[in-house]
Amino acid sequence: MRLRTFLTALAGAAALAACRNDVDITDPNAPSSGNFWQTAADAQAGVTATYNTLLRLGTFQRWQAFSYDTRSDIGTTNTSPWPELNSFSKFQFPSGYDFDVSRDTWNDTYTLINRANLVIANVPNINMDAAQKSKNVAEGKFLRGLGYFHLMTLYGANIPLITTPPTATDRPASSDSATVWAQIEKDFTEAAAALPKQLMSQSGGAATAGAAQGMLGKTLLQERKWAQASAALAPIIAGQFGSYSLVPDYATLFRREGNNGPESLFEVQMGNVDLCGQGLCGLNIAKMAGACGPGYCDGRPTRWYFQQFFLDSTTTKQVDPRLDATIFYYKGPSTPVYAKSWAQWARDDPGNYGDTTRLYFKKYGEYYTGSNDQTWEAQINFKVLRYADVLLMQAEALNEQGQTAQAIPLVNQVRARVGLAPLATSLSQAAARAAILKERLLEFGLEGQRWLDLGRQNLFTDIATLRSHDTDFNTFVPGQSQVLPIPQRERNLNPNVKQNPGW
Repeated sequence: MRLRTFLTALAGAAALAACRNDVDITDPNAPSSGNFWQTAADAQAGVTATYNTLLRLGTFQRWQAFSYDTRSDIGTTNTSPWPELNSFSKFQFPSGYDFDVSRDTWNDTYTLINRANLVIANVPNINMDAAQKSKNVAEGKFLRGLGYFHLMTLYGANIPLITTPPTATDRPASSDSATVWAQIEKDFTEAAAALPKQLMSQSGGAATAGAAQGMLGKTLLQERKWAQASAALAPIIAGQFGSYSLVPDYATLFRREGNNGPESLFEVQMGNVDLCGQGLCGLNIAKMAGACGPGYCDGRPTRWYFQQFFLDSTTTKQVDPRLDATIFYYKGPSTPVYAKSWAQWARDDPGNYGDTTRLYFKKYGEYYTGSNDQTWEAQINFKVLRYADVLLMQAEALNEQGQTAQAIPLVNQVRARVGLAPLATSLSQAAARAAILKERLLEFGLEGQRWLDLGRQNLFTDIATLRSHDTDFNTFVPGQSQVLPIPQRERNLNPNVKQNPGW
């Protein structure tokens, strides 16, 4: 009952935030301030409530893939019948910017941060086992760091940095990028030092030292701190945080059977049916951005992205197998799309399947279950950080330091998993950079990586190339479109928050 009461109180605070401001909210602990944060069970309840925020629409349940992937050159929303979503991948927003993607992402991520702040502030004062106390506080820091990582890479430097539970009178000002990045680094560093060195299969889905260390490396890489990123990632590859490995079959990563496997450093647990009543029990990316018919196909792959899979072939002259795990495409009338053939879909839905050039995202879909309907509540965990990412990030960090010969073998590990021939260690730095980016392109479709890659490698400055990949970039405005607009209602409630440039 205490956990239910606490979650109800937090849910009430979130509802209040929907009417007011998720940065300016009453302490969610207030309804039970006299009797909560007293026991080890209370500490765990607070941590659980924080983890549960990862299952919201604006964190990982839905909009993550839209913000980082369909807004990039690998995807588009320009065929969606939802007008605001249709315009989203064209970098156009309704007046006030109060649209689901930007609003939910802002609100839900700050709810995550606020809950993490409550854990970090209150758990140290509880009389409980010291090791468990340290772990719970470290989990709060990991989750807060994760929240700020996504706010920084989506909204940029004008986000408020809040590291303590807010009061009703707080009006936190916009911060600056250096300060926020430093806090993210600090949170992940401290979390890595205190969390257990376990695999996801051993942690019960909780954050581990490897997850925090990996996110520290990812943060440093995004800041283009190549040497520091390499130093953070190297111990993971050396096995100092656990025996991470690439799973043999790429496609299984994105099925139920692939949940919490040896390749995952961190993934969001999507299988808790007890949370269905709160709308927090499953992944619905495939329902929104998957194939028409089983899903709504509000997000689709670009033709350019599809074509990239054919530029290389396996050692047995087959197409890269990551294509069939990522995209539905026409290979003949019998091509399966869930439990029906393309020809059957064309008969029942000629508007979408009569055109055999149509492409649909396949990753994270439950197409293998024998059903023709994609549930809103897919029991497939969202992969936040995989070992393949660690290998390719380390390769990038080494190559940017001129250590290309040491970088290429790491890329080749990822290529070998899908049967591609190894790259030559004699590649130039520029050629290796292109090869690493291409490998990331094919490896991480719909996993929230492409927007990060474009920003980190300054590819937003090459607007002509992006427009050749994706016509949505015809309306991309350099200096503005790289970041989401902050919802105007947030600024109306808190004038200390600055709007992003150009919006």
